[in-house]
Amino acid sequence: MKRFLEWIGLKENCTKQNTIPECALLLMVLAVWTEPALARSYLNCLTKKVVIVDAPRGSTSSSIEENLGFWIDEAAKTLVLADGPPLTVRRFDDNWISAARGDMSYEFDRQNGNLTYASSTTKEDFATIIIGSGRCKIAAGPAE
Repeated sequence: MKRFLEWIGLKENCTKQNTIPECALLLMVLAVWTEPALARSYLNCLTKKVVIVDAPRGSTSSSIEENLGFWIDEAAKTLVLADGPPLTVRRFDDNWISAARGDMSYEFDRQNGNLTYASSTTKEDFATIIIGSGRCKIAAGPAE
């Protein structure tokens, strides 16, 4: 217990002069205060996105690097793009998060930090296919 209190910086506040209930209360306050911060984290993902458009007169493709940001809320089991509403979560466990918004599906491998995403849409005689992949890291979130 003494090492734990030193590690979290409470050794000075929980001494022999303080009673056990006072120290316990201090630890409970600390736990309640830090819990929301631990439940939500921000993922910054540097990805390469390829867009293929198949039209009656031929196909074209382009490739760009794209930065995607996601908020992950472990307690609520939600995934939110940094610039939008929550995604529809299909799977949320220690290994994978699978989610979608509109025609775009996202797969995040929590073991290695890889993100893949894809969508396919057809409108009149045009088909658009978007595929992307990259690596995500926990980061400080954007200003909200």
